[in-house]
Amino acid sequence: MNNDESYIVLARKYRPKKLSDLIGQEEVAEIIEGSVKLNRVAHSFLFSGTRGVGKTTIARILAKIVNCNSIDVKSVEPCGKCENCVSIDKESNIDVVEIDAASRTGVSDVREIIENVSYKPVSAKKKVFIIDEVHMLSKAAFNALLKTLEEPPLDVIFIFATTEIEKVPVTILSRCQRFLLKRIDPKLISDHLKLIAKKEGFDLDQQSSNLIAQCSEGSVRDALSILDNVLARGKTINLESVREVLGLLDNTLVLDLFESLCDGDVNSSLEKFNDIYNKGVSIDLLAKTIMNFTYHTARIKSEVDKDFSFLDAESQKKIEKISLKFEMDFIVRFWELMQKYVNEISSFFDEKQCFEMIIMRLCYVALVPTPFEIIKEKKLLEKESDSNQKNDLSIKSKNENFSKKKVLDDFDTNLARQKEPNANIVEKPNNLISGKDSMEKFSKLINLIDDRSEVLISYHLKNSFRLVHFSEPDLNKKIGTIELENIAEKINYKEILWKASKVIEKSTNCRWIFSISNKQGFKSIAEYENEKNNQKIELIKKDKLIKKILEIIPSSEVISINKVKSKESS
Repeated sequence: MNNDESYIVLARKYRPKKLSDLIGQEEVAEIIEGSVKLNRVAHSFLFSGTRGVGKTTIARILAKIVNCNSIDVKSVEPCGKCENCVSIDKESNIDVVEIDAASRTGVSDVREIIENVSYKPVSAKKKVFIIDEVHMLSKAAFNALLKTLEEPPLDVIFIFATTEIEKVPVTILSRCQRFLLKRIDPKLISDHLKLIAKKEGFDLDQQSSNLIAQCSEGSVRDALSILDNVLARGKTINLESVREVLGLLDNTLVLDLFESLCDGDVNSSLEKFNDIYNKGVSIDLLAKTIMNFTYHTARIKSEVDKDFSFLDAESQKKIEKISLKFEMDFIVRFWELMQKYVNEISSFFDEKQCFEMIIMRLCYVALVPTPFEIIKEKKLLEKESDSNQKNDLSIKSKNENFSKKKVLDDFDTNLARQKEPNANIVEKPNNLISGKDSMEKFSKLINLIDDRSEVLISYHLKNSFRLVHFSEPDLNKKIGTIELENIAEKINYKEILWKASKVIEKSTNCRWIFSISNKQGFKSIAEYENEKNNQKIELIKKDKLIKKILEIIPSSEVISINKVKSKESS
């Protein structure tokens, strides 16, 4: 290259010159093409979208289309050879004015535009004002532009471009023909990069172009800037050289670390992290890379991803292996915790120390079984228990000394559980029951009332009375007695107890006598059940597995315990 020649970066050198050169914005190109063919070109346009998707490029192409002296009417493509096309490409046309609203934000700058609007074009057909980053204009500048924008002269076109359309006043938006430019598909960018690299005399392989396209986040300009850096190295282009330019990690090392974290191997994870850290890799980038792999694992596990074109073959195999190894709920939990922990890194005084603690916490989580694993393990244990139970029953049936009374007790066939009218009554040596046993019997009687949908009676028996004395019916008299202490005010306890006795009599085929006592009762059923529930909660809190879950999930606590019936048992 000669000393008097200046290098033009790829983003400028290969900027599209006509609509057919655009990639990924076919809809916008089609609308512009149609408006020109039908002679319905608007007097103001607004192009919005993220960086590098073609806002300014389309604005310049549109300026050439309306000013080209030899335009092809059928294809609506500027010739690129006439005086107007050449001068617009060189940014020297006096009638096509480009303004950077980021540096010229005041009302005085807009007044200058308004004054120039009244003058006829010098050499072009139409005077075009391209205002880039229009959202940066001040409120007063927008207001000054309103009237002119609504009714400009016939030979004036305004074209606005912005990355933040939400900052543009609605009054401006309503006066423009709006186009939202979407991010370019990574596959289109990848193919475009290979084509440009070939024109520059370089061979860009598919995996390298895919990686650049993925890192560009839908921006063609970003992708070409990265490609510029890769080509400037003067080395053979491969996946490793692209990773070096982008400052990315070696996928193999990070995937090994990711797998160790999922396995819960603390020592291996810390060793692999130290190897990566000693290579000078950013901890923030490492954390985000692990999150990215977690995301891809979840997509593969849920069978959303079938196309792995943007992952190298080794990474693809590794992620597929991890996705088969772990359940979906574990992967989701890993993602959620990783997202929470990553936010801690920037605010911690020692990033390395913080990330090592993250590793230990994540490995600790991996040791806790997922709900799916617990259910699976429970089903296996139930099957083993059922088979053992069958063996035990067969042995016991052969034993002549096996007690019939014990069988009845095991299956809870006492009077309070009988629902059929001719149910057998278990004879007790002592009909007077007290303490915990009496509360249980009384509670079962109330359950019979619940079964008959007598909700109000059941509620009062649980909350408005305390049990003083409970006696089950014997085989001869078939009469049970229940003495209660009334602890509620303003209730018709006589009617409640009379109804309760009738409902229970129907359920048990025995007569029950309720009475109110002046003595102090044990507890109400509601108090008893609440106390029993609290005891269960305190007991389950001591379980190792529950302890781990409570430690992992901040501000969590056990508030209730419910038995879940499996489909097989139901």
